[in-house]
Amino acid sequence: MGKYVGKFILIFLITIIIGGAVAGGAVLTAVMGMWGNTDGIDLDSLTMDSNSNIVYLDPNTGEEKNLLTLSSDENRIWVDLDATPKNLQNAFIAIEDERFPIHNGVDIKRTLKATLTYFLDKLTGKGGQASLGGSTITQQLIKNITGDDEQTISRKISEISKAIDLEKKLSKDQILELYLNCIFLSQNCHGVQTAANLYFDKDVSQLNLAECASIASITQNPALYDPFINPDKNKEKQELVLAKMLSLGYITQEEYDEAVNYPLTFSKDTAATKKEEIITSYYVDQVVRDAISRLQEKGYSESLATKMVYSGGLKIYCAYDPEIQSIVEEYYYNTNNFPDSSAQSSIVIIDPSDGRVVAMAGGIGEKEASFTLNRAAQSPRQPGSTIKPLAVYAPALDNGTINTSTRVMDKRKSYDGWVPRNYSYTYSNSEVGLDYALQQSLNTVPVEIMSDMGIQTSFDFMTQKLGFTTLVEAEEINGEIYTDLGYAQLALGGLTHGATNIEMTAAYCIFPNQGVYNKPYTFTEIKNESGETILTGRDSDTTWEAIKPETAAIMNRYLNSVVTSGTGRGAALSDGTFTAGKTGTTSENFDRWFIGYSPYYVASVWYGYDTPASIEMSSNPCIPVWKNVMDKVHSTIKKKNRSIDIDYSVSVSSGVSKSKNTENNSGRRNSGSNNSRESDGE
Repeated sequence: MGKYVGKFILIFLITIIIGGAVAGGAVLTAVMGMWGNTDGIDLDSLTMDSNSNIVYLDPNTGEEKNLLTLSSDENRIWVDLDATPKNLQNAFIAIEDERFPIHNGVDIKRTLKATLTYFLDKLTGKGGQASLGGSTITQQLIKNITGDDEQTISRKISEISKAIDLEKKLSKDQILELYLNCIFLSQNCHGVQTAANLYFDKDVSQLNLAECASIASITQNPALYDPFINPDKNKEKQELVLAKMLSLGYITQEEYDEAVNYPLTFSKDTAATKKEEIITSYYVDQVVRDAISRLQEKGYSESLATKMVYSGGLKIYCAYDPEIQSIVEEYYYNTNNFPDSSAQSSIVIIDPSDGRVVAMAGGIGEKEASFTLNRAAQSPRQPGSTIKPLAVYAPALDNGTINTSTRVMDKRKSYDGWVPRNYSYTYSNSEVGLDYALQQSLNTVPVEIMSDMGIQTSFDFMTQKLGFTTLVEAEEINGEIYTDLGYAQLALGGLTHGATNIEMTAAYCIFPNQGVYNKPYTFTEIKNESGETILTGRDSDTTWEAIKPETAAIMNRYLNSVVTSGTGRGAALSDGTFTAGKTGTTSENFDRWFIGYSPYYVASVWYGYDTPASIEMSSNPCIPVWKNVMDKVHSTIKKKNRSIDIDYSVSVSSGVSKSKNTENNSGRRNSGSNNSRESDGE
């Protein structure tokens, strides 16, 4: 018995020594600023309450003009501290950090206790992965801002150091306001305003004491204390919060009794705080989304990034062309310009020279609200045959798998049990040139080319050279493994998750831009209220050579023949400007595409239904949309002195049909592709 007691005492003493040393060292080094500070965080933008503005430069005069003021009143996440009930503030302080009003960012007592517990658990092997815990509200705010919650000693010391530094720069009220607006409160709620809206159908300013304690109860274990999932657990925790508030003198016994006995009624109706608002365009919506996303990439939480964009006094320089955007909106708002009122469509127009998104529309008809679904950027769809120039012909020409003299047999052939078929269900059983294969959008030819080039080569080219983010090497969906490493996926466009219109448009920009890829952007830069640039839309790491200029010139010749002699007939610009492009149709006729370009712009049109259904028309509805919009664009733009490289030494056929054979096969899947849909081509 004595042996075990001695062992316990030894472990305890070691823990005290190590824990005390670490805790003391952590605080000392943190105070000295040796483990990090908040210099990389734009504190001014986080704490100010000034409206941000989206501006643009007039393309004719170069004059800066205001497009939209982003009012903080429109921000449905952020709430100022003076509009937050004092009981709610005190509830969080009571349960999370009772010494918050007096400490300097770190609670020495709690830090020492947490450190000792951590090392004791480590030494005894108790509790699995030990947690460092003990975070103050300021430390939790640092974690929410940076998104760094790794359970390591070095990260914890860095957190302490940054918390101490933050307390030197911000007041307690500013820190508490930031904290209350970014804390996670289950049900995808970030911040007390959204929680009040969701759980009680109230503005946060209308919460009573019982409701304040209920919301504060969620934070320590959101899954366990979620009011919708575990209302009884939430009630238990609420009473603990109220008891803590009573013991700390924040409330009286009478207030405590009343709050404990108050019946909590939870509601999922969030309509109570809806206000009349300006309906923004699809382009403006995307600018805001992109700005928030880029700030998150810098380490800010979503709610804090949103606060900066709406209320940080920022100036966001929109990249759009107002005249071209107006043309797009006028066309897309008129439902008579489309054959089916129940269908949907999207368009993206990009300047290929730098990746600037000059215009977009994310749906047919007038928008009914801001931040509705933007099908141009948020709806990945099967690209069908529009993928062939990107995933097969361009990389194969570039790496020498094929050349302009290559001819490929158009015939029925099995690839590990999977047989591609052409859109016509026929095979010519003869050798065809690359130009004819692209003109007629044959499926047999790109599959055969890919079998020589290698599926992995194509996948790497799409993800590394063309910036596609939706492709997957392997992903489990409903118990089945899906992959985009397959012929049907990469050669014919039957991708697991599809591709977005904006990424398809950006990828096609390599052809008129001498093989150079530019990541698309909707804003050129963002400045803070002091005029300092905090983000740029285009950096050196967002542009690179995807294919050689010679390859691009060959592809321009081939894709021009698609418009003059192939499936893209009817898309040629009326003023005679060089036009090239590619059509696309997917399995069961669910999606239609046309992606075309001139020396000036690349535009991609998608057409289909939000819930995939067969498009009951033989012609491609995207071609007249593309032509009508781009004809007007090219008739009104101030033509730049811009040319496009075309290899006219490459001969192209007239598009005369080869001999036909009625043999057909409806092959569905690549045996090694694990359930990805096949495109029909076209």
